[in-house]
Amino acid sequence: MKKLSTTFLLFILLSLTPIDEAYAQSEASSGYNPLSLRQVHESYLMWKRTLWRRVDLMEKQNKPFFAINRELSKVIIDAVQNGVLIPYSSDSVKDDNIMVRDDFLLNIQQETFEEDDFFGEDAFAEDDPFAAFEEDDPFAEEEIVEESGPVFIPNREFSIFEIKEDLYFDRVHSRIYFDIQAITMYLPGDSFYNNSGVEKPVASFRFIDLYNLFKSMPKEAIWYNERNIAQHKNLGDAFLLRLFKGIIVKVANADDIRVSELYSKSRKEGIMASFKVEQDLMEWEANLWEY
Repeated sequence: MKKLSTTFLLFILLSLTPIDEAYAQSEASSGYNPLSLRQVHESYLMWKRTLWRRVDLMEKQNKPFFAINRELSKVIIDAVQNGVLIPYSSDSVKDDNIMVRDDFLLNIQQETFEEDDFFGEDAFAEDDPFAAFEEDDPFAEEEIVEESGPVFIPNREFSIFEIKEDLYFDRVHSRIYFDIQAITMYLPGDSFYNNSGVEKPVASFRFIDLYNLFKSMPKEAIWYNERNIAQHKNLGDAFLLRLFKGIIVKVANADDIRVSELYSKSRKEGIMASFKVEQDLMEWEANLWEY
């Protein structure tokens, strides 16, 4: 009877624990990364690095992610507006940096300027000979002011994305994996709607959330295959197949600086350094099988 009452008490305590919290705790304690699509135990990892890649969807190789009316940015923005995708304020995509939906909408709004920012209210009042008559005109039509909502930046302006991924070697299966963790959407610095002149981060998203979103939208979330329109791919599969082209802009380091900051003499040297990092990784992978 005592054993039965103890079991019943444990059942009650477990039932009072929130399901999501219990699931998160079990994942954290089990050694699996909850952000990974491929669940590989941390004890299997012989080697691991975190990379950041900058992907410009205006480049030819990335155009399938940016087909008219099927833009990656459009799919993401529509999902956030409909409340089916959670945005984050940084690519750590933790629960404590979830972005409020209103803040996301503010990030994709066009900046508005009042007319008074350029001209004062009475700038031309003294020079207008008809100003006095307009105030007393009994036949003047009453001006109707229509209230309008916020004006959003066009979806095609958000053409820069940054992919954060883990590169690791699974010693049990003797395989190297690229495991995308998060994707951040940017407004380019040269955009007509960006007055700062530098790339503006809009929001970050968990890739596992994006993958599930893409899979739930087989007709909308399309990687457009212009060479064979009978063989379009889902955006989720396109990312897993690594059909995108991006340069490495950062490798996890103690100073948390980007590759371009290490080679700040010129933009060209920064780009060359990114290719050098990519080549070093490929060389390391090739040499790995010789040991």
